Amino acid sequence: MSESQQRPDAGSGDKPSGGGQASGSSGGAGGGSRNRNRNRSRSGGGASSKSGGGDPQAGGSRTNGGRGGSSGGGAKSGGRSGGQSGNRRPQGSGGGRGGGNRSGQGHNRDRVRTEAGHRPQVPNPPTPVVDRSAEIAEEAAAKANRRKATRLCLIPGLIAGIIVGVVLMAVGAGVYAAAAAFIVVTLAVMALLWQGSSHSVIHALGAVPSEEQDRPRLHNLVAGLCATMGLPRPAICVVDSQVPNAMAVGRDPSSATLIVTTALDQHLTLVELEGVLAHELVHVKRLDTLLAGTALAVMAPLSTLVGVERAISQVHVIVGQGREFSADQRAARVVRYPPGLGSALEAMATDSERVVSWPPGAGRKAALTRWLWIDPMVGSAPDTSIEGNLDDTRVRAQAQSLR
Repeated sequence: MSESQQRPDAGSGDKPSGGGQASGSSGGAGGGSRNRNRNRSRSGGGASSKSGGGDPQAGGSRTNGGRGGSSGGGAKSGGRSGGQSGNRRPQGSGGGRGGGNRSGQGHNRDRVRTEAGHRPQVPNPPTPVVDRSAEIAEEAAAKANRRKATRLCLIPGLIAGIIVGVVLMAVGAGVYAAAAAFIVVTLAVMALLWQGSSHSVIHALGAVPSEEQDRPRLHNLVAGLCATMGLPRPAICVVDSQVPNAMAVGRDPSSATLIVTTALDQHLTLVELEGVLAHELVHVKRLDTLLAGTALAVMAPLSTLVGVERAISQVHVIVGQGREFSADQRAARVVRYPPGLGSALEAMATDSERVVSWPPGAGRKAALTRWLWIDPMVGSAPDTSIEGNLDDTRVRAQAQSLR
């Protein structure tokens, strides 16, 4: 009995020893698996350390048990350290993501504030104010001159048409024939006065066309002023005269002609000549030339009945008293240098006192152009009163010196 009882005990004693070796080997395996994966080494090491720690008490091999215990302990400590470090890193990274979210939220809040209307106010640049009062006045003056010229041409046309119609009725023509003749004659006379006035003035003064290569300074100034004032370039004609003077004719800007004397281009400086040419281009833009040409065409045949001097005064009334003074004011604004035009007018006023015969050319129509020139006082007596005459050259020169 004692032997049979001892065998199972011995067998049971051998089993724990084998169990210790197994636990030791499993502890060693758990310690080896720590290098591959810390999370797995924690679980494996924990199990091995528990089994290995109980093996020596069960009678297993101390050496194996010691190895198993040490291995298991290493695995357990490695598992803890690995687990703790592994848990700390996500917290750190999570904190970083939280900071990024907070900064992103702050950026979004700033963006919401900006979109909600809290954008910093930036003052807008002031809008430039364009003064078009002068252009509006010129357009109004052009319309008024066109209406006056139409009425002025209509009166002689109606008179001629009535005369022809009465004659036809007197000789026995029918009413329809007389009415047709009245309409035809009226329109023909109006067209003749409207179209042929400028050509007749150029012919009466003896002006000849000027080429650009002959007077480049004159043509260059006209081209620059036309670009500034928005006008097509007019034709330029020259009158051979020692009196510095200029005038403009034409029924519209596209058919306008500038007439200048040879002395104007020779004696005036560049600034003075520019002011004079700007003055004449103002007449072109306002259609003063249309009204003036019509006045000459109408008053030329009447001058044989009323006299030349009276006809000249009537032309001054038709074109408007103060016409030259008004053109001076506008020309000074165009060239932006009033002393230039003032100096030219002063030089003209000084030279005109020594002239006896004016205007150039022969015939009644040439004489009727007196109030169309920029200096209409040529040949007048020096002691002529300037009171109330805004077109007097001396008055206008003084007015430009005050600007």
